[in-house]
Amino acid sequence: MLLSDLLIAKKYLIPQVGLGIVVGIFMCIMMENIYVIAPAIAAMTPFSVAFTILAFDERGGWEQFRLALPLSRKHVITGRYASFAVIAIVGFMTGIVTTGLVIIAATLLPNVPQLAALMVNFSWQAIVLASILGIAIIVVMLSVVLPMVARFGMTKAVRFAPLIIFFGVFFLFTAGGNSEAPQFLANLASWVQTPEGTLGMAGIVVAAAAALYAASCALSIKLYERREL
Repeated sequence: MLLSDLLIAKKYLIPQVGLGIVVGIFMCIMMENIYVIAPAIAAMTPFSVAFTILAFDERGGWEQFRLALPLSRKHVITGRYASFAVIAIVGFMTGIVTTGLVIIAATLLPNVPQLAALMVNFSWQAIVLASILGIAIIVVMLSVVLPMVARFGMTKAVRFAPLIIFFGVFFLFTAGGNSEAPQFLANLASWVQTPEGTLGMAGIVVAAAAALYAASCALSIKLYERREL
């Protein structure tokens, strides 16, 4: 299952990676913000490739054909989650490498105004947190969408996904209301600004995203077993 998805992804991954690099660098230059490159590539690349694979499954009738192979429904779901994780890691690493190349260019060409502006108040900690945020965003989105695809199929899931994401974002923005932030959040912000706090927070976010992804996979397995194809 993993190899099947990666063979399909191979055709589209390189163009999408290239497009992500172009978009990331364009945003970086226009916004004069080097920290947008990594999250833009990390989120854009796997999102596009994952939905292309899902669309091909439904359009080509591969779901029914796949179940005729010596693969259980559990294998289908776990293999798909594994392939999307690999693609997400490729997007993440591409974002990191592209950011590094831009930093090298800005260091070697300090007389170029567009590049020099990127290094004002440069912070490696911000690079780390922005990169982790990018992959966390795509992991959360896939964790929400894939169970719906497992239960209803790609076409129906696309109808519900924007609504769920909208309400999720709305809840995040309104949950706090006008209440004063608790003291532990201020302490947490101060801790994150330290080097060990930055790395610790990055580890916490990665662990939380991985736990959510694993829980989503377990849910998708149960939903896919009940689905009639």
